[in-house]
Amino acid sequence: MPSLLMFAAALATALCQGCSIKEDRSLCPCSLVLDFSGTDLSAADMAGLYIRADDGFLYYDDDVSPDILYEDSGDGLRMTYEVRVPKTAVMISGILGAGRMFTPDTGLLIPLGYECPEIFMHYSEVDASGERLEEKMVFHKDYCRITVRMLTDSEDYPFSLTVTGNANGLKADRSVMKGDFSVSFVPDSSGSGTVCVPRQADNGLVLRILDEDKILREFALGEYIAESGYDWSAENLDDVEISIDYAHSFISIEVDDWTGSFEYDVVI
Repeated sequence: MPSLLMFAAALATALCQGCSIKEDRSLCPCSLVLDFSGTDLSAADMAGLYIRADDGFLYYDDDVSPDILYEDSGDGLRMTYEVRVPKTAVMISGILGAGRMFTPDTGLLIPLGYECPEIFMHYSEVDASGERLEEKMVFHKDYCRITVRMLTDSEDYPFSLTVTGNANGLKADRSVMKGDFSVSFVPDSSGSGTVCVPRQADNGLVLRILDEDKILREFALGEYIAESGYDWSAENLDDVEISIDYAHSFISIEVDDWTGSFEYDVVI
């Protein structure tokens, strides 16, 4: 019996050594509680969470499920996600809708030939030096959907459209990743087509109209969009509508309540 009591006492002592009151609690992790309330995780094809710290700490979950987040806060259910992080500065990235194009190593990297996914992101830097910290996850629209309408008298559209640019993705902190971007599409029977591009760092977007491999016309699309006062650094990116009068050589840009028309030069 004495031996059994001594073993029980030793076991209790060992279990209490994690973070006892007598110890330096700065060595204990911080409980980081992320509040996803108000976010429809089920609407995205991918919901990811990437947390990192300067001391080398990394945490990545590419399948944040709404089924495991519900918590009764007393005022009703809210969606929370808890992670134990070191007591230091912590960087939090949330990703919705990136599919498999996002990885912790590269961020969102768009392969040539693909458009940008309809991605929404959260990024924040927090001080996790306390025992517990709550952070509200707020996601922002980091892509722009460009709708192109070809205005011609023909019901047949034998050409294709190609959009190129100098941004091929987004880093985990929502900053622009510089690289070659190119995607082609064919207008539908009404002469319309859409393409999604990521946040841009310059006015380098170019729209080309091609007949097979021959360039019929080329537009400095980024420059035209810049003329509208479009803000690529806005928290949520607006969509853009473009109408191209193929016969009369002008292009119309619409962004929210702004509309502008420009004559264009032909580049062969």
